[in-house]
Amino acid sequence: MNTLFAFFYLLNPFLGEVTELKIKSDDVKIGFYVDADHSGSLSGFQATILFDANDLTNSNISGTVDATTLNTDNPKRDAHLQSADYLDTKKFPTMGFKSTTMAVDANGFTMKGFMTIKDVEREELITFSYADNLFKGTSTISMSNYNIGSYAKKKAEDTQVKISFVIPVM
Repeated sequence: MNTLFAFFYLLNPFLGEVTELKIKSDDVKIGFYVDADHSGSLSGFQATILFDANDLTNSNISGTVDATTLNTDNPKRDAHLQSADYLDTKKFPTMGFKSTTMAVDANGFTMKGFMTIKDVEREELITFSYADNLFKGTSTISMSNYNIGSYAKKKAEDTQVKISFVIPVM
């Protein structure tokens, strides 16, 4: 009996445990889209991903992106968006997200959590899929909710930004 107990005790780390996934940092893609004239990308993604599609209650994703890498292919616009008028990247060099819950939905998964941009933290919803060691997802946020530049005084529905990501893992 003691031998059987010892066998299962030794196997325990491999049974039902959520695994931390290693990110292929060079292949991560994070983009944003406001409208046909305003889109871009961010880099410098760092995260801790604990994920098991069969054990979402113990899965957790938290990460940051380097706001100083914002790129719209227009250096003058990039500098303005990084200035104190908008993202204030000197004071707030990263933007982050930390999940609180995950669930399965018709198209894959949903994840609720807190997004932090500048000094504002708000709950947001992200939808994503996971297959072949690849996370793909989207979220739509309102920049007015984060007190960003001229967006701050506009209605939330007028300041929608779609965020997309592709995160390969090992």
